[in-house]
Amino acid sequence: MAQETKVTISGPAGTLDARWTATEQTRLGLLMCHPHPLFQGTMDNKVVTTVTRTAVAMGLPSLRFNFRGVGASEGQHDHGAGEQDDVLAALNYARDTLGWERVILAGFSFGAGMACLSACRAPEALAALVLLAPAVHHFDAPNQLPYEFDTFVYMGDADEVVPFDEVTHWAETVVPVPHFQIFRDCGHFFHGRLTDLKASLQDDLAPVLVHEGLR
Repeated sequence: MAQETKVTISGPAGTLDARWTATEQTRLGLLMCHPHPLFQGTMDNKVVTTVTRTAVAMGLPSLRFNFRGVGASEGQHDHGAGEQDDVLAALNYARDTLGWERVILAGFSFGAGMACLSACRAPEALAALVLLAPAVHHFDAPNQLPYEFDTFVYMGDADEVVPFDEVTHWAETVVPVPHFQIFRDCGHFFHGRLTDLKASLQDDLAPVLVHEGLR
């Protein structure tokens, strides 16, 4: 497995602490956003690292970062407003500094919300959007997603943090309809199901790699 490198990203509230894993190609990479900072969410969350490691195993460079005010990242928590700008700063870093041509943007819980809203602001940069247990009850989930890329939603039907019914309703009514996978008897943190999550990611991202000319 390729080694991660510590990098810093110039963000709107100060520098953001980040970890980058390089691969041989930079045409397509994966950027991952972590869960809620006020509930111990960091870029070291196991769901976050499972997603980035899966990407690297598929030959994709990965980038994960701490939102403002988390770990060594500067600034203060901004209740989801400034955090969207953090995502866009990381996205710009991936493209301008790391040289990625296209980005798979992913997020878990709060991070999924930030990824979703940020994707609507920069659709031209994205090859896919991956939302794991998106906290639709905590952010203004859009009624319409960009048509430039496919969106994948993963949700456990035993989620004890994010209301399953609310995510299901959003996934069934937002336009265009995302790919929606339900993990049976699975809680919010995918305990005991990370291997299943990895397999699902590999299956869903493989066609994206084909479309981007990497397979």
